[in-house]
Amino acid sequence: MCNLLSWRLILEEEKKADWFLRLPRETINQFLKQSTPLYEIKHPKSQIQSFQLIGESITTATCTWGTKPSWCPDLLTNTKSEKLFSSPFWSLYVNNRVLVPVHSFYEWQTQNTGKKHKYEITFKNPYTYFAGLWGEEDGIRWITILTGDANEKMKSIHNSGDNKHRQPIIMPEQNQNHWMDHSVTNPKDITDLLYQFTPEETTELDLNKEATLFD
Repeated sequence: MCNLLSWRLILEEEKKADWFLRLPRETINQFLKQSTPLYEIKHPKSQIQSFQLIGESITTATCTWGTKPSWCPDLLTNTKSEKLFSSPFWSLYVNNRVLVPVHSFYEWQTQNTGKKHKYEITFKNPYTYFAGLWGEEDGIRWITILTGDANEKMKSIHNSGDNKHRQPIIMPEQNQNHWMDHSVTNPKDITDLLYQFTPEETTELDLNKEATLFD
């Protein structure tokens, strides 16, 4: 799920959380050349912005979205949060915790007719962040986004497929420092930070809505 998303470049002067973001000037200049502050991530392996704590400073990195371990036939852009500590693979990266700024993401709803409609799920809070993990392979830094059980509205949209009824994990403002803090290592302390966003926090747009007599 969530194999498409759009994210919003977060600049230093736009700081809203209680942690202070400092982007390298060359990074800011690179993105300001674009015509819009929103960047649609159209496929896995795209480059995506993330934030992490290094020492006492918050830093940004642009990472490849997804990783493909040798034992897995698919590119892993998403990771079930329930496997953070139970999986021998993901437990290696549980302290590599990052935040990914997000504007919206996309899911497909299977209709009674069998057709699939593409939905854009947009967060009402423009300063929303996904919880993620990072790693490095062959000198390439990758990132994966955590998922959890979907709320009732998201269940009705993400209603088919092997990973149906899932949604990305977002990190509330009050949990963001703790999520990035390397000194937080107790499994329960980490999993307690994970947050299921509610139906009231998003708006949904059916991008393939079919016209009817009642529209």
